[in-house]
Amino acid sequence: MNWSIENLSDKQVLHSTICEKTTEEGVKLSALAVADYALAMLGDSIEDDAMYCLFDWDEADAKLRILVTDHRKENDGKNVVDVQFTGLEQADFDDKTETLKFWLRDHLTTSADYLRYSLVAGFTRNGRETVELM
Repeated sequence: MNWSIENLSDKQVLHSTICEKTTEEGVKLSALAVADYALAMLGDSIEDDAMYCLFDWDEADAKLRILVTDHRKENDGKNVVDVQFTGLEQADFDDKTETLKFWLRDHLTTSADYLRYSLVAGFTRNGRETVELM
């Protein structure tokens, strides 16, 4: 994947990419590759008040943001990872949001980078008000 890296501030960096895959398998492999990319940087993003490894899904824009944040979901960690799924609408599989959440949750159970830390994995849909535990 090709990554664009942008400094959002002195303390925060945005890593973004685009997934143009239009098949279920292509979307899945891309989503897991993006998760691995984000999880590999967890150590740099964890502050004393870090609680969540948050998977923030924007269904309307087919955009996934992965980041570390505090219990109020206000103080985000250093690295923010975004992926825009431009081909998701053409992909032929049911309930894309639930399927994406399932893939990510399943992947976390075997991710050494994630299991190294005591973070709660959370999934949000279209805003951070409600966090679904993964």
